[in-house]
Amino acid sequence: MKALNQITKDNIKNIKALCLDCDGVTVKKGTYIQENQNELIIRTKTLTNQLAQKLNLLKKRFLIIFSSGRTPLYLARMYEKVLWNNVILQGENGIISVYEGRIFQSAEYPLRLLKIITKIKNDIRQLSRTNNQIRGFEPKQFLLTVHCQNEVPLIRKIIQKYDIQNEFYCLWNGEAYDIAPKLFNKGISLKSLVPKLNLKMENILALGNDLNDREMVEWAGIGITTDPNGPIKKADFVTTQKLHLGGKEVIDKLLALTT
Repeated sequence: MKALNQITKDNIKNIKALCLDCDGVTVKKGTYIQENQNELIIRTKTLTNQLAQKLNLLKKRFLIIFSSGRTPLYLARMYEKVLWNNVILQGENGIISVYEGRIFQSAEYPLRLLKIITKIKNDIRQLSRTNNQIRGFEPKQFLLTVHCQNEVPLIRKIIQKYDIQNEFYCLWNGEAYDIAPKLFNKGISLKSLVPKLNLKMENILALGNDLNDREMVEWAGIGITTDPNGPIKKADFVTTQKLHLGGKEVIDKLLALTT
């Protein structure tokens, strides 16, 4: 990987779209959730005014794709300062994309897997009645993100109970468990989307920092990671500044190269 400050105008001459990860990259990480039978309270970060101004400049030159494990409805709140012109929201690891008033689904979600994930959710919800470490679920259509104060080993046992064919992954991200079929990832979803935009993967610059960004970053025409010690090992460039949001360095560099 090269340092981001080595990227040039020539490197990005074929880039037409930016695919940006959300939490920890363009929006500060950190979500508070508390759920009970009749109420769901969610507090999370949103795009800063400063970064919104810069992204509104960038989208005059590039199509901007925000790619996240969150639901598109929630992403709309996080990024409302830059919507909707020339912006795509890819939610739930890209299974659902929203662009110019249209909704795209990257692939069919098998009913069999949906039934399994529903059983897992029901058992975790039952566990939460006796385990006060479990705060609640993010609202999502196809994936599960269950927020906990600390890791809860029984959650992995519940998944093993139903995932007989080892078709699901379960990742602890420091504040929640992300549970989803291995069948889907951001890279596959991006590949499915680009033909609908009359683009190719070589026209995409992808930016991420975590395991669920790996395929997206590694398969794009230009891949950038904000974490030199993270799980993405085959990015083309890596950010160098010590920032709360690595995406800010990338956005500043792209603005410098294109304005």
